[in-house]
Amino acid sequence: MLACETSRVPTQDQPRLIRPARQRPPWHQVLRRAGVVTVVTGLSLWLLAAALPGFSIDTFWQALFAGFVVGVVNAFVWPALAFLVVPLSVLTLGLGAIVLNAIVVGWVLELLPGIEIDGFAPSLFIVIGLVIVTTAISSVLALDDEAWTDQRASELARKRAKQANVTDVPGVVFVQLDGVSHGVLRRALRSGDVPTLHRWLREGSHHLVEWETGWSSQTGVSQCGILHGSTADMPAFRWVDKSTGTVVVSNHPKCAAAIERAHSDGNGLLADNGSSYGNLFSGDAARSALTMSGAGRRKEGRTGAGYFGYFVRPGQATRTMVASFVEIGRERVAATRQRRRGVEPRVERGWVYALLRTFTTVITRDVSVQGVMNDMCEGRRTIYVDMLGYDEVAHHSGPERVEALGVLRDLDRQLARIERVTRWTPRPYKIVVLSDHGQTQGATFEQRTGYTLAELVAELCGAAASGDADAEKGRTESTAWLRQARDPDDSQEAVVADVPVVLGSGSLALISIPGEPRRRLTREEIDDRYPRLIDGLTAHPEIGFVLVRQAGGSSVVLGAHGGVDLGTGKVTGDDPLAPFGPRARDQVSEVDGYSTVADLMVNSRYDAELEEVAAFEEQVSSHGGLGGPQTHPFLLYPSEFAAPVEPIFTSPAVYRVLKGWLHDLDPGEHEPESLTAAGAARGAAAAQPGGIAASP
Repeated sequence: MLACETSRVPTQDQPRLIRPARQRPPWHQVLRRAGVVTVVTGLSLWLLAAALPGFSIDTFWQALFAGFVVGVVNAFVWPALAFLVVPLSVLTLGLGAIVLNAIVVGWVLELLPGIEIDGFAPSLFIVIGLVIVTTAISSVLALDDEAWTDQRASELARKRAKQANVTDVPGVVFVQLDGVSHGVLRRALRSGDVPTLHRWLREGSHHLVEWETGWSSQTGVSQCGILHGSTADMPAFRWVDKSTGTVVVSNHPKCAAAIERAHSDGNGLLADNGSSYGNLFSGDAARSALTMSGAGRRKEGRTGAGYFGYFVRPGQATRTMVASFVEIGRERVAATRQRRRGVEPRVERGWVYALLRTFTTVITRDVSVQGVMNDMCEGRRTIYVDMLGYDEVAHHSGPERVEALGVLRDLDRQLARIERVTRWTPRPYKIVVLSDHGQTQGATFEQRTGYTLAELVAELCGAAASGDADAEKGRTESTAWLRQARDPDDSQEAVVADVPVVLGSGSLALISIPGEPRRRLTREEIDDRYPRLIDGLTAHPEIGFVLVRQAGGSSVVLGAHGGVDLGTGKVTGDDPLAPFGPRARDQVSEVDGYSTVADLMVNSRYDAELEEVAAFEEQVSSHGGLGGPQTHPFLLYPSEFAAPVEPIFTSPAVYRVLKGWLHDLDPGEHEPESLTAAGAARGAAAAQPGGIAASP
């Protein structure tokens, strides 16, 4: 289904892609559509003239002629003019293109007979209004159907023919639906919320499997494992680097860059002419856009990769702006509806979150998808894009509530667009869809108890500090882009040296005890310094278990009614890991071996009947620890690919599976992990004493 029907005829200057005539829209269809668009634009101008002060058209026929002229200007004049102002368009997220387009359209319209425009403001509203009205009319008339999409995609492919990599070797597009658990996807398949994915599975072109994360079920660890094949010394989304006395946060640009340097061996998933969009780490891609580890750094001699192809076009930039306003209104209505209906659990959702939601569900989505389509038309070998929208909305609304499922429906439409573009690319493409983790719902720790975990630790120890304000305020991965824009140096936070530091990562929390030398303290040392701390934590009804090192060298997992020694496997009383699944001991043991593990690792309790956890962040649905769907993401892959030979456990195992598929597609370019020395070298920097220091 994803195969690309092509014939390739190289010329003396460059390879040229020739499509079968039956795939091209016939000339009479293109002409008919051009006529319909002219009528729609003319009608839109006529309606705008009636509604906007300062803008008038004498007759409808003059409006129709104006619609034709505007179409010609946008088709032929604007592209040449826009090329001169690309830097302005990129830096202003398209606002420069909108303003310039308003000036051009206003000037052209004033030259036409029977039309008057009084000033710049009406011109600006005309440009915005044209997008709104024509989009509404086009939706009613179904103008943007598959044939029209083919026409636009073919034009894009031909424009990029010079740099296109024409080959019969398939490329792969990896689409990450951030935060979608295997269970949520299965229910969405049944409810009709993901018709594209349902069609792929129904037709047999793809297969769906579940995989399981490690203890730290969040994007930082999962993406580092998926893209670079290693998660060594990454115990959570945030942790204290005792060698530097700072907090490492995976979505801070300098921290992300340091993490990537520690785990990359140059053989990442995207190492061979790949592209990265919207990720925390690059996977050694040559081209990156909205990728945190490369924020502010050039890739392939260009900045803002992906913006060029999107925001340079005023129509697209205006659509994004209009969609953003619609999304803000939708969020405010949804938040009010939840509050009035008394939906529980829920968290407060203000205007700042509405803007953040718009950034992830509209702006980054549009830029990323356009970048993916551009790179497909260039024939990039591997492309990995992270769609953040569902994860962001689910954190604040709930993973299976109407707002989150609405975002999932939109992401499914984006998958259909990407699939459609494969008909026009210079190489065939396979599409792999996966998630990095799931989410588990539940009232937060603070909502259940009236105090935060840091406040509980302070009560048990006399004093404590929260190491990252983002955690307790419920800020998610995407907020780092806003922080980066506000303060490029906001990448590390100093640790208070003389009190315990508490960091939250969903239902997982890390407590670091001060002291010299900077090392992991034992249970006996902690009891000697804070005799109430460990017993107070394990006895708390909202805490599931606590991991701590013992003086003898082995570690123990403690719960309210028992414990388990990770070294010997001996269980005393009730096994506190039993409610968290059969792999819980393996998941905890892996993190226990990291040099960066905190003095105390705390996992919230898990209610198996309600599938709920008590997050240490202000989120109605969270991920980061053990308990429920958060550790059970999915992998949906083409049926031509070899099925995983065993259940996939942890994200580095996903990396090995994906690398194996790439090797099968092109054995000369992608060596499987077992055939390289990468395994021995991987993570060597992270394994050095002191772990990962987030240096510039």
